[in-house]
Amino acid sequence: MEKFMQFCTTYWWVLLIVAIVAILLVTLLILVKHKKPRIRVDEAFIDRLLELLGSDNLAGVSLDNGNRLKIEVKDLDIVDLNGLKEISESGVFVTGNYIKILFKLDSLTIKQALEKKI
Repeated sequence: MEKFMQFCTTYWWVLLIVAIVAILLVTLLILVKHKKPRIRVDEAFIDRLLELLGSDNLAGVSLDNGNRLKIEVKDLDIVDLNGLKEISESGVFVTGNYIKILFKLDSLTIKQALEKKI
């Protein structure tokens, strides 16, 4: 027991480093598990987005700040805002007939695909 106590008092910094590394690994694993899956922009995604917006309801599409998709609609009552909230990564904002949807990635690809459909 005396050798163990001597080891603990002499090499306390080793135990501290091991504890810190263990905490960092657990934190990293938790963050990776709770990471939201990246949206795959394909034809099915664009069709779903058009379904939620109303395919004949689009008046224009642009980008704000590089990653915020700004969509002008003719009639806001047709738009399924709850469905848009489900597919957006960060939220949906409505101002007049403009809907701003935040996507972390691929906003330019989505914009180009929507422009082809208009």
